[in-house]
Amino acid sequence: MKLCSFALRTPLGTALRVGVMHGDSIVDATAARVALLERMLPTDAADRVGTAQVPPDMAALIGSGPQALEWAREAVDAAVRHGQEETSRGAALLHRPSAVQLLAPVPRPPGIACFVTWSAHIEDSREKGFSMLSFPDKASDMRAYYKANPDAVEGPGTTIPRPSYAADVDVECELAAVIGVGGRDLTLEQARAAIAGYTIFNDVSYREIQRREMAFGLGPTKGKDADHSNVLGPWLVTADEVGNAQDLGMSFVVNGREVASYHTSKMAWDFPDLVAYLSRAQTLRPGQVVTSGAFPGGCGLDANLPLKSGDVVEMRIDKLGALVSTLG
Repeated sequence: MKLCSFALRTPLGTALRVGVMHGDSIVDATAARVALLERMLPTDAADRVGTAQVPPDMAALIGSGPQALEWAREAVDAAVRHGQEETSRGAALLHRPSAVQLLAPVPRPPGIACFVTWSAHIEDSREKGFSMLSFPDKASDMRAYYKANPDAVEGPGTTIPRPSYAADVDVECELAAVIGVGGRDLTLEQARAAIAGYTIFNDVSYREIQRREMAFGLGPTKGKDADHSNVLGPWLVTADEVGNAQDLGMSFVVNGREVASYHTSKMAWDFPDLVAYLSRAQTLRPGQVVTSGAFPGGCGLDANLPLKSGDVVEMRIDKLGALVSTLG
């Protein structure tokens, strides 16, 4: 399934919902479940049970496990098959994408772990003045990552403002896994099962600040940490639909021109490995985001391409679509 989070205007204010993309429409997964249960339960009970089975919050939904996703799939199929447009209480089942605001699939993740999995990106950055230690050997039991700010998440189709302290803005095209049920001290197989799906991550960076900060040896701080600097979306595509996440093409596009492309098969480690490593003595909670890092050429820095205000940047990944943003 291709899932999304969206904001819907209601008489009581803005409501956050989980949608499933079907054809040219977004199906409200919770409303669809309620509508299906209304065929066999009283209205109040259908509303109560449907909302519990398919919560209108992405982290709650994927954290409820595979059964909740199957309930959502069943409900969406039934809504489409019967052509039903609303619940008995008037909650709309179908929405035009242009009529709602797409948000990040997980609007506020419990955490974001940004790994580095392509040595060429690190080597190129070092050559351009970033103080970095060696890339971990593939045979090592160490993995390198930093923690991004989950309160700085932005959704697709928005303008990314430049903070007052930064002279330039760069972006990075990354693949991201999103944790479902989660857990701690996961084996590789448990880590694979813990991944609910995948999305695209645009790691916004302020290079001149990052270059100075990394000389301290503590990793990036304000060079990557400003509001709107962690862009996710547009969809969370379930793991079963993605299949092998190490068999996806990626491309970085600026103003409609492809700047660079790469393939996830060249990652030093796959996502189950990264998730298992992250879970060492640490509980991974529903909605945790785990990223691949930028592929070689997948950012302005690598491509020797200074980005400017007004540029439209796209991160494209097979099966996941395109994450589009405009630089402010």
